[in-house]
Order: sequence, then C-alpha cells, then structure tokens
Amino acid sequence: MIPRYRNQGYNFDITNSTAYDQYFVYGRPIYESISRIVDRIFNEYVRRQGQNAPYFTSFCNGTTVSCQGLSQWGTVTLANQGYTPLQILRSYYPNDIEIVQTNIVANSLSSYPGTPLQTGSAGLNVQTIQTYLNRIRRNYPAIPAITDPAGVFGASTKSAVTKFQSIFNLTPDGIVGKATWYKISRIYTAVTRLAELDSEGTTLGIGTVPPSSVLRQGSSGQDVITLQYLLNVISEYYPGIPAPAQDGIFGSGTKQSVIAFQQAMGLDADGIVGALTWKELYEVYLGIHQNVPSPNPEPNVTTYIVRPGDSLWLIAQRYNTTVDAIKRLNGLTSDLLSIGQTLKIPSSQEVPYIEYTVRPGDTLWLLSRRYNTTVDAIKRLNGLSSDMLSIGQVLKIPS
Repeated sequence: MIPRYRNQGYNFDITNSTAYDQYFVYGRPIYESISRIVDRIFNEYVRRQGQNAPYFTSFCNGTTVSCQGLSQWGTVTLANQGYTPLQILRSYYPNDIEIVQTNIVANSLSSYPGTPLQTGSAGLNVQTIQTYLNRIRRNYPAIPAITDPAGVFGASTKSAVTKFQSIFNLTPDGIVGKATWYKISRIYTAVTRLAELDSEGTTLGIGTVPPSSVLRQGSSGQDVITLQYLLNVISEYYPGIPAPAQDGIFGSGTKQSVIAFQQAMGLDADGIVGALTWKELYEVYLGIHQNVPSPNPEPNVTTYIVRPGDSLWLIAQRYNTTVDAIKRLNGLTSDLLSIGQTLKIPSSQEVPYIEYTVRPGDTLWLLSRRYNTTVDAIKRLNGLSSDMLSIGQVLKIPS
C-alpha cells in the first residue's frame, strides 16, 4: 500500500508497514509495560543537532520487513551489551542525533495557511515558502533566486513561484494556493530527503518573521500553536505570565497569557495578537534563545554553538583564547567544525564588571539585553544558581 500523508494535501494518513509506522488498532490488547514507556517518552523525538525537524528513524522488525535503519533484533543485542537508548540509536543513525522533548502536542493540522499567498503577503508562511524555493532551485536551476526580504512576498518571490508552477504543470499565476503550497512542500521534502536516513534536515523552526495573522479567542490552527509555544518559553523567564496549554486552540487560558504578556511589555492589553504583539513576542523569544544558559555550566567555561562562517581561529579571537585551548577542552583532533556543533570555550578568570542594584521589574534577561551580555555570564560572575532576583540586590554585570 502506498502511504498518503497530509503534507501531500490529503486530509487523512494511512500507514501499515513497520518500515514506516506502528499503526494503532482500537481495542487491540497492549502490554502494560509498553504503555508506561509510551506515556513517559510520548513528547520525545529524535533530531540532528542544530535542527528542529524530526529525523526519519526508519524501523523494521528485521524478519518479515527489512530496511536501512534500526532493527528490532539488533537493538536487543546492543541493549544486552549495556548500550543506552541514545547509543543504540547512534549505532544505526548519524552520531550527531539527539533525543529532545517538545511540549507542542496537538491533533494533526494542515500546514496550508488557509488563504493564498501572493504579492503583498507577509509573515512566517511567506518565509517558509521562500526558504523551500531557494533550496529547490539548487535542483531546478531554472527557478530564479528570491531576493525579497525574508517574509515579504515581492516581485522575485512571485517570479520564483511562477517558474515553479510552470515546471510542475500548475497554473503559472504566481499565487501560492493550496495545490502550489503542497507541491512545493512535497518537492522540498524530496530534494532534502526529509523522509530518508540521509536527510538534510531543516532549521527553519518558527523562523525569524512573525505570522501575519491576527489571533483572538476562538482562533485555532498552526499559528495558535506557534503563539502558545512562544508564551510557554517566555513564561519560564517572566513569572507573571501564565503558560497556556499547547493545543492549537485560542481559549480563555491563552487569552489570559496574552494579556499578561501585553501588560508586561507595555502594549495595549486587549488579548488580541496583532502585528505589534507578534513583533514583541518574537523579539523577547529570540532574546531569551540567545541568552539561555547551558545546564550545569562548568567553572570558567562558556558554551558556544557553531554558526555559518565560524572557524576555530575566529572563535578563539572572539573569546580571547587560543585554538589549541579550545581543541584541548573539546577533545578535537582537527580544525573542522560543523554548523550547530556545541563547543566549550575556556573563559578568562578575571572579567571586568560594573555593579548594579536590582530594581522593581528587573530580570536577568532584561539586564543582559540592557548591558549587551548574557544571562549565563551574569549568573556565572555572581555565582547564581537560579534566575530569581530580589530588589536591592547588588549584581556584578560584565562590562
């Protein structure tokens, strides 16, 4: 049977081969031990480091069905040898995979935004299409490059869409309707091999451009999930903002969270998420993401994520250390780096600082933005083990 998926434009999913999925049959007996494990790991998934998309971990029973991937019987052997779950996975898949958790759990949703994208459209959905088309053109060079700003549907985006449509026998009108949206998604999945073991993966995530939709109580869908995810992250750093349920439905709990966020940021607290609220949500979230501390930081060690264009020499210069010191701390045997790789950077023992007295409304994240530093750096300099501050507390701020 050929599997059919929602990302192909269908409103249902069918899989019944262990090469693809383990499908559920209502009323069939289940093992209690398996049920407990599923409850515990339900929101965990596998991805490659530096990516957001799940990694396609093909599984076969190794007898009636075989495939390039994890085998039921091979895993038993490795488990008996004392391998951890992650070590077992890395025995079958790339060494840079990791197991992470997500709190975004919802019913299957259509990825199509619901309204066509065309000249003048803006937002995260436009950025998604631009990202997909710019990658697709590496396999189909006739598609022109998109030079419009991220998230803005301008002339170059229309030209790329029109050429894509003509190549794949769609009406070449330059408008991304439902058929074009799903065709772009399917071709992007194919060229990046997202459903294969050698997948390129994707790092788009929630993007850098807020959605253009206006959300209010009663709204539902993917943009609501994005909103709820942002609020959940922000609530970790702003105790006055409650974390809403991440169910894709804009209910009273989500409205209360939005109002609390708007009040904290000095916005009109109407509980409606328009352009200004979206903009502030993204700015706060991205600021937190850039300053989030690493777990259990080592003394005099900074954690750094490798970005495009980085080299060991540039990183050493940036942190006033040496290439040899970085290689020694990370056990590196060559100068090669990969985007998304996590490095430990030796930091100086003596850090110049200024003294600051905590005032009402201060948080570590707000102070890190104000003084162009990071939450991790402030906590390390002051020996703090939590993000809690008290009014009148004197902090050392790296200068």
